[in-house]
Amino acid sequence: MPAPGSIDFRQRLPSSEPLIHTLINAYMMSGALFTCAELDLFTYLDQNPGARLEDIAAHCRITSKQARKLIGFGQSVGLVRAEKSGYHCSPEATRLLSRNSPDNLCAAITHHQRHVYPLFNGLSDSMRLQAPICDRLNPESDSEFYAQLDTRDEDFQIFMEAMNTFSRGAGTRLAHLISSRVGHDGPLRILDLGGGGGQVAIELASHLPSAYIELVDLPKAVRHAQTQVITHGLQARIECRAGDIFTPLPGDGAYDVVLLSAVLGDWSRPYQHKLLANAHAQLRSGGLLVVSETLLDDDLGGPILPALMSLYVQVLTEGGENFSAERLSQLLSDCDFQHVEVHDNRTMGCRDTVIAEKSYS
Repeated sequence: MPAPGSIDFRQRLPSSEPLIHTLINAYMMSGALFTCAELDLFTYLDQNPGARLEDIAAHCRITSKQARKLIGFGQSVGLVRAEKSGYHCSPEATRLLSRNSPDNLCAAITHHQRHVYPLFNGLSDSMRLQAPICDRLNPESDSEFYAQLDTRDEDFQIFMEAMNTFSRGAGTRLAHLISSRVGHDGPLRILDLGGGGGQVAIELASHLPSAYIELVDLPKAVRHAQTQVITHGLQARIECRAGDIFTPLPGDGAYDVVLLSAVLGDWSRPYQHKLLANAHAQLRSGGLLVVSETLLDDDLGGPILPALMSLYVQVLTEGGENFSAERLSQLLSDCDFQHVEVHDNRTMGCRDTVIAEKSYS
């Protein structure tokens, strides 16, 4: 149950005057939070509980007057509390906003600050032009968003870290769903198309000890994923391969599971069909297609998170769209998959799961 006054992004939001004021002012709140994270306020307070204003100002390289404004924002939203000894982080700020915490969201915050804000600033233009506006990130380039990030190492690293942050827990849930369908006996071959920074593959391997996973993505993404895989000691069970997610890999193509995790909705309908045709070709007869996406309700009227993500792909891609369960199920049926199952995940996290089967030949 969300705390009073909070926003549960997995649900629809009832109309109210406070909500309207929140929507109007939310960009200022986000900007203030981004600045706190960029200046390392929460990490410093986590490391130095009871810090004085002068110490905070020196660490953040701002004046005490400016630090007081920043601290005032943190206090106003409950992320910072003042005691006689000095200033402290709230437990939530310590867990989610300090870089010392394994659960921190700092990479996601930096990605939103550097990449998503400039894109959403042009949403009106994108609607009028019926085209993405990702060239705002680099006016000298007309290439698409992912290709632009791929040319700048620091931006691409931030993006990969953010994608892994957003994917936390998704692989664990997918592992339970896959295990319930295929059981624990015998080896399991999984192909992770568009596996990004490797978070989902790592969680799958951790929870499916008989699984061997092949991750396919852009070369720079694969290098990032490989580093993560080695860090977790899973290089014997996860192979990271640079490749085209729309083209069959060399070999027999007899995978037990093909995974599309937060990938399908980024593409226009023709490319979705092409991607699903490739997934179908890579599966053995009776193999499972597993699609992980944050789904809209069937009337497309919410929840708020996939509604926002649908606008995100508007400014980001040519023709990408977020799905309802009904539309995604129909798409899979149209692409020769059968026995489609929808697994709602709104009570536990963001990503929902749709599982379908390739018919036996």
